[in-house]
Amino acid sequence: MIFLGKIVKTRGNKGEVVITPSPQVERYIPGQGEGVVLQSTKYQIQRKIEYLKNIRGAWVFKFVDTNTINDAYKLVGYSIYSTKISTSPVNAANAVTEQAAKGVEFTVKDVSGCVWGKVKHIETYGVYETNQILEVVGDEGDVIYVPFSEGIVKKIDREKKIITIDPPDGLKGLNKE
Repeated sequence: MIFLGKIVKTRGNKGEVVITPSPQVERYIPGQGEGVVLQSTKYQIQRKIEYLKNIRGAWVFKFVDTNTINDAYKLVGYSIYSTKISTSPVNAANAVTEQAAKGVEFTVKDVSGCVWGKVKHIETYGVYETNQILEVVGDEGDVIYVPFSEGIVKKIDREKKIITIDPPDGLKGLNKE
């Protein structure tokens, strides 16, 4: 599970809460209707997200069945965890996977603008599906495996179908003979 942040206060009177975000929140934001786990020192509850939004830098969550300020007050102090990694600036890996299934290929470029190739597949490993690897195929058919992690994947432009990475030295030649 991915720690998204901690609920620090309520917002308005319709059941919205404000979170103090973790560093991952920009990359792994869950989508509408997706389940999250709320955890305190004593309790763990599951909720579905009705909507979420970023208002002047503050992340505001609204959960299904949390409709009053009293409902929201009961959640202050809970930590929020995403149950999937397939979330992101806006459902990053999930968006890439869904588009790939439709035949749309994302281009992978490094931060200097050099094109590495096209994403052909995303492999997922681990109990919580937290380890993902992009299978990138270059123009000459060479395959490069790029870890889908916050330290490497810097930006995903869903409209232009471009993934910008900041790879460690030697990653591109790692699988070459």
